[in-house]
Amino acid sequence: MIYKTILIAVVLCVSVSVCRAQNDSGSVADVNASQTIAEAVEESSPFTVTLYWENDGSILKRNNGQDRHYTNGSAVTFAHQPDWVRGFAETATLGESFDQTAAGYIFGQLIFTPENTAARRLLRKDRPYAGYLFGGVYVQRANGQIFDHAQLDIGVVGPSSWAEQAQKNIHDWLDLDEPKGWDNQLADEVTAQLTLRRKWRVDMDAVRVGDSQLSQQLIPQVELAAGSVYRHVSTGATWRVGHNLPDDFGPGRLGDVAAATGGPTQGGGGYGFIRVAGRVVEHDLFLEGNSYKNSHGVDAQTLVGEIQAGIEAYYHYDGWRLGAGYSQTFVSEQFEGQDGSDSFGALTLSASRGF
Repeated sequence: MIYKTILIAVVLCVSVSVCRAQNDSGSVADVNASQTIAEAVEESSPFTVTLYWENDGSILKRNNGQDRHYTNGSAVTFAHQPDWVRGFAETATLGESFDQTAAGYIFGQLIFTPENTAARRLLRKDRPYAGYLFGGVYVQRANGQIFDHAQLDIGVVGPSSWAEQAQKNIHDWLDLDEPKGWDNQLADEVTAQLTLRRKWRVDMDAVRVGDSQLSQQLIPQVELAAGSVYRHVSTGATWRVGHNLPDDFGPGRLGDVAAATGGPTQGGGGYGFIRVAGRVVEHDLFLEGNSYKNSHGVDAQTLVGEIQAGIEAYYHYDGWRLGAGYSQTFVSEQFEGQDGSDSFGALTLSASRGF
C-alpha cells in the first residue's frame, strides 16, 4: 500500500543517515539503500491518479465553442490493486480465468444547460438545466484479452450539485456571459447508478511506417447502465494504433474510466484512436426531468450514436508514468426536437506509480 511504502522509505532514510555516519565513503550504504527503496516500491500496490475534463467550449473546443446541452464534466479517480479485490475476479467468471484486478474511486460533477443560456424563462422545447455531483467505487478484472468493469455511483441532481455556482463562477472568472436560467433547473434528487462493462482486446498486424512498425488493436465493448440516472444498453469499438501500446483496454474518459488492471510498461509511447459507439436509451434523467417531482423535461431519443477521435501519450520517469490525452466527441441528437448534433472536447491527465 502507499502508506506502507512511505513508512518504509522514511525508515530507510534514517538507516542511510546512520550508515553514512559510520562509513567514511558512504557510497556502499547509498547504493544499498537505493536498491532497498526500489524493491520496496516494486512490492507495493501500484496506483494511478487521473483527472478527466470535458467541455463544449473554452480551450477544449476552440473550433466550435458554445455552452450547449452537455456543457462541462470533470472528475478525479484513484485506482490501485489491493488484495481484497481479488475475490471479485472469482465471481461470475462464466468459465473464464482472470489474474489481473484493480479497484478505484471516482468523484465528479456534470453540468447541462439548454442552448440559449441568456434567457431567464423556461425553455420548454429544449433540455432543462441540470447539475450532477457524484461519487463512486468500481472494481475491475482482466486476463489479457477480456476486461470487466463494475461501478456503483451515488449522487445528487439539483441545486445541491453546486453546478449553478460552478458555471457562474467560471464564467465570471473568464469574463463570459452569465447563464441566466438556472432558476429552472431540476430539483434536488438523490440518485444511484450501476454500470457494467465488458471489453475485448484483439491484437492486429503491425503497421509499417518507414523503418519502424506501429502496433494496432481493436477493442470492442458492451455496456449496461441501470439506475435512476441512466438506463441503457450500448455497444461500440475502439481502434488504436501507435508505439509501445500500454497494458490496458483503450483510452479512458469520464463515462468510461481507464483500466488499472495492467502491469508496468517501459519507456514512452503514444497512439491515436477512433471510437464508434451506439446506445439504446430507456431513461435519461437529465433530459426527462425529476423522477419523483414535477419538473421540466423532454423526450429522449431512443437511439444515440457517438464518434470519438483523439491521441494519448505517456512517458516513464523515475518509477512514475505520466500520461496525457486529448479527444473530441461528436454525439447525435439526444432528444425530440433537438436542432443539430452536439460535440465536446476532452482532456485527460494521469500520474501512475508502479504501472
